[in-house]
Amino acid sequence: MKILHTSDWHLGDNFHGFDRFSEHDDFLCWLKNLIVEERPDVLVVCGDVFDNANPSARAEEQLYGFLADATRLHPGMRIIITAGNHDSGRRLQAPARLLRNQGVEIRGVVEHDEDGAPIISDLIIPVFGVNNPDDKAVVLAVPYLRSTDLDVKKSHSAAVREFFLNLTKQARKLCGRQIPLILMAHLYAAGAEVALNEHSERLVVGGEDCVDVDGLDNDVAYVALGHIHKSQQVGGDERMVFYSGSPIPMSFSEKNYHRGVNKLIIGKNGGIVFEQVEYVPMRRLVSLPEEGAASLTEVLEGIKQLPSKQKEDADRWCYLEIKLKDTDANPASQNEILNALTTRAARLCRLIKVSTHKGEKERKRKMESLDQLRNISPLDIALDAYLQVMGEEMDDKLVERFNIAAKEAVALQDNMEN
Repeated sequence: MKILHTSDWHLGDNFHGFDRFSEHDDFLCWLKNLIVEERPDVLVVCGDVFDNANPSARAEEQLYGFLADATRLHPGMRIIITAGNHDSGRRLQAPARLLRNQGVEIRGVVEHDEDGAPIISDLIIPVFGVNNPDDKAVVLAVPYLRSTDLDVKKSHSAAVREFFLNLTKQARKLCGRQIPLILMAHLYAAGAEVALNEHSERLVVGGEDCVDVDGLDNDVAYVALGHIHKSQQVGGDERMVFYSGSPIPMSFSEKNYHRGVNKLIIGKNGGIVFEQVEYVPMRRLVSLPEEGAASLTEVLEGIKQLPSKQKEDADRWCYLEIKLKDTDANPASQNEILNALTTRAARLCRLIKVSTHKGEKERKRKMESLDQLRNISPLDIALDAYLQVMGEEMDDKLVERFNIAAKEAVALQDNMEN
């Protein structure tokens, strides 16, 4: 049985004010061509289909147009979609009964019985080979889990693991011991690598939403994850636990990620052949300079190296961020930069003024472990947020005022607890 795994499409996203419809359309066209070429039995989409809970009509049309085309191009293929934390689960699931007739299953929320217990059997979806009905598997289609779906007396990680364990047991009881299980989930797995400095994945500070995936695949052939935008394997090389990653970058901190979808072939003996099929997004993300900050002269020289507008399709112009040393940041230099860009195939997303005193305050953080996430200070978060909103570093006076406010907040919290 052949399965394609993708996630985190974020349809309807705007990148620094620029519409991304054509970028998403390019990916979906590529995915349709891949479906025609590979003839998979199942396509799983693990959450964050839309960028927000109230997607535009255009974004919804893009999704349903893809589903109509994909099921027409490859009849018999099953498509299974789960909601992520960006999605409105109820809204995503609204047309589920209609789409089921086309081979599309959507699980936006976990339903509950009269006593408030989750109805996990609804998440168990048997699938069969398109050409060979004897090829069988079961997909455990779990949407983003909310606190109401979990045992609140336990930690988030323990409660999520218990949910998956109960679901796996129920699937084995209903479907037998031999059939391969594919677990879909939308979560932040312990040990997963994320880019922290732009917070595009909406992780909870302190790692409270982090889930230990060790052993999660003990009775599962493959764990298909969504939520983290970098394609990666987690839990160790022996674990079949993978993120597919997002097909297009959601922040400049993601510009060097590899993109694509995961392809797995489950053999009759239960073995899996795994491959990532690469996709190259329409638009590149370019930083001038790549690291640190540059003088005006260096920035202008970098702009000269960008493609000419006359030589590149406008739909493929790169997204550009410029990090200018504060010693060169003034209205005149900004005008020079804008004038230089008039002939270049680039969309300027942000012009950041970077402080060069006190060893340059620019922070280059990438989360390599859970401990680093837990050690982010409130000031670090404020500095990053200010940089993203204002396009320049927070000055010393604002830093001082923030520290005073933070100390007062801690003191107030201590008084309330006492």
